[in-house]
Amino acid sequence: MAEEIHHPHDLMVRAVLSDLAEAASFLQAHLSGEVSQALNWSTLKLLEGSFVDEDLRGSEADLLYEIEHVLGEESVWLYILLEHQSTPDRWMRFRLLKYCCRIWDMSFRQQPDQRDLRAIVPLVFYQGERSWSYSTEFADLFAESVREWPEVPRFSHGLIDQSGMQPEGVQGELKTRLMQLLLMAAYHPTVAWMEQVAEWLVSLSSLPPSGGVNYMRVFVRYILSTQEPEAAQTFRDVLRQHAPELGDEVMTYAQELLEKGRLEERVRVIESLLREGLDWAAIERVMGVNETQFQALKQQVEDMNE
Repeated sequence: MAEEIHHPHDLMVRAVLSDLAEAASFLQAHLSGEVSQALNWSTLKLLEGSFVDEDLRGSEADLLYEIEHVLGEESVWLYILLEHQSTPDRWMRFRLLKYCCRIWDMSFRQQPDQRDLRAIVPLVFYQGERSWSYSTEFADLFAESVREWPEVPRFSHGLIDQSGMQPEGVQGELKTRLMQLLLMAAYHPTVAWMEQVAEWLVSLSSLPPSGGVNYMRVFVRYILSTQEPEAAQTFRDVLRQHAPELGDEVMTYAQELLEKGRLEERVRVIESLLREGLDWAAIERVMGVNETQFQALKQQVEDMNE
């Protein structure tokens, strides 16, 4: 896999699943029929915040949604844990329970006088190199001799395991299908993805902008950050066969990202020199940039990130 930008998987998944129509299609495809039919999907909303351990945010991320019950009772939380480790983790269930408890703690801070715990429906979204091999039942973490004791805590989580999925198996709306197929391509280089992704990107390009997000750039950025340069070049050629203007757009955006990376690296080096105590006269001799030019350079990088 090519050298990655900071959490490229999370950046793409969050961009796609922040679109509530896309999130609803994704969740409905993977929740049980009983749960899905009990929810009023027009009320779905994404909440801010993360409940993942700080030291695990390189391999995990999360999304928390709130949605109303069709009976008008207390709303429900839908919690997606994005698991980016290449192999399954036996103790993920234990961490997932901790994260759910943190959500309940948050609810007590917001509503100290609540009478009932709000239901949390947890989903683990995994796309590692090996299939998920562990139970989804929390009680299975205990020794078999005590597992059936009534005092042993129990809960289970939903599992979306993309490790063995075929491209034709992805479900949901257009952006959700693109997201899933590109994740599969990043973790499984042998997956044939280019033709299908090219076709879907052409379809995406014909749709009006959604939520102020340039999804074409979201997906192209992910491809450039997770595929080797040769694969990215081949994909650009495939895309050109479907839509020449889109192939040119990929190349233009790739050049923009390369230039942005160079500018960001220059800013990082200068900031490092400042932390080491060098004055601006010395920095200007080494880097050819004075303080005023440095501030302009930082502003240029910020503008490119918008």
